Amino acid sequence: MIEAIDNIGIEWLLGSDSSILDHIALTMTNAWTWVPLYVALLILIIKNNDNMQQIMVCFGFAILCVALASLMANVVVKPMVERPRPCNTPEVMFVSQIAGNMHSKDYSFFSSHAANTMALAVFFALLVKSTALSIVLFVWSLTNCWTRLYLGQHYLTDILAGMIWGIIAGGVSYILLRKVFKRISPSSHFVSSQYTKSGYSQLDVDTVLSVFILTVAYAFIPNL
Repeated sequence: MIEAIDNIGIEWLLGSDSSILDHIALTMTNAWTWVPLYVALLILIIKNNDNMQQIMVCFGFAILCVALASLMANVVVKPMVERPRPCNTPEVMFVSQIAGNMHSKDYSFFSSHAANTMALAVFFALLVKSTALSIVLFVWSLTNCWTRLYLGQHYLTDILAGMIWGIIAGGVSYILLRKVFKRISPSSHFVSSQYTKSGYSQLDVDTVLSVFILTVAYAFIPNL
């Protein structure tokens, strides 16, 4: 069953031969590409919390969810499982040309890209409670997952396991955040259409969405 699932990703990899997709995947898998999005999310936190204590708590638990996702993948599971990346296996190396000649030497299971991005998507979806932002962040995470498959960095089961752990890490971090927030600030209910249910400005949310759209456009521009 697991092998059949992984073969789906391998067949896709071996069948891909597009310079346009190569460029898009290489651009979107690069962490530096998404720095504007991270900055926009940080500004969203800063502008929509009342004091430095609240800001630092939100920022701290956002970092925690990424740390939980990344450390579990890179420090615990990958060294224990020692599964080679598909790009380093004979059935891929001698048949397919990997875009950007990406042949990372560390292990494959499970994907830290999938875990990290999904953890942040879940955390901010629960924190901000904006349907539009939630959809965009999940699309962002799935896009990153696609790049890792396309570039031969992970099997499909690596991605699925990373996504599952990311959901857990993001959910746990948010639950801990709420426990701390109950101690440092009173609960509020926002009913105005200018704010989300958790009190985040819709205008600031729209700014994050705009940054995401512009970043995706940047990935396509050189090939238009």
